[in-house]
Amino acid sequence: MSDQLNLIETIASEDKFSEFSRLMGYSGANEVFSRDGHFTVFAPTNDAFQQIADKEMSYLMREENRPQLKAMLKYHVLPGRLYAEDARALRRTVNISGQDVRFTNGDCIRINGAALLERSLEATNGLVHAIDAVLLPGRSED
Repeated sequence: MSDQLNLIETIASEDKFSEFSRLMGYSGANEVFSRDGHFTVFAPTNDAFQQIADKEMSYLMREENRPQLKAMLKYHVLPGRLYAEDARALRRTVNISGQDVRFTNGDCIRINGAALLERSLEATNGLVHAIDAVLLPGRSED
């Protein structure tokens, strides 16, 4: 499929991910996708970013705090393609930064407490899943 978009283009093409797309570019986290291989991105919607306190976002947007913003965004990326059906069978896995992420199943699939809203948007170098909360390193809800 030569006309299929890569992960950066796929995320940027979806209005609901405009904040995530903007922050990925601003922080330099998009460089992750220049690596070889495929990735799975759990992309928070714009509504998810509204749940973060203004003070915390202002802090992360400061030039000197870009590395923290980049680390937070990279926390949303897993190596390889992980389809929603396969996530149902997982209890935990490791993201591209080597940090654990946890999966739970109940009314829906959740990653660190965030619900999967839209599943398996295909890109040339991976998959995008929409989630309803921003994943923060060191915080997980079961």
